[in-house]
Amino acid sequence: MIDIVVIVSIISSVFSIILAAYAILFSRRVEERLKTNFLILKESLETNQKHAEACLYNIDREAEAIKKTVDMSHAKLHETLNDIKNYDHHNE
Repeated sequence: MIDIVVIVSIISSVFSIILAAYAILFSRRVEERLKTNFLILKESLETNQKHAEACLYNIDREAEAIKKTVDMSHAKLHETLNDIKNYDHHNE
């Protein structure tokens, strides 16, 4: 009877060691997968950040060009209005 308890205890211990080893190997594989996914996500975020910075740079350039165009149009309109005003005063 004691022999059966010893045998069952040894078998149980061996299975516990096997299961523990499997759990360690499984957790390492999961850790590697998580690490790989994290690196992919990091790279993707860095790429998106670069694209966003480039887009903002382009927006700034276009905004400056629009501002210059508006300023020039405003100056031309002001000049035209002054010419009309001077023409009207001159013809009176």
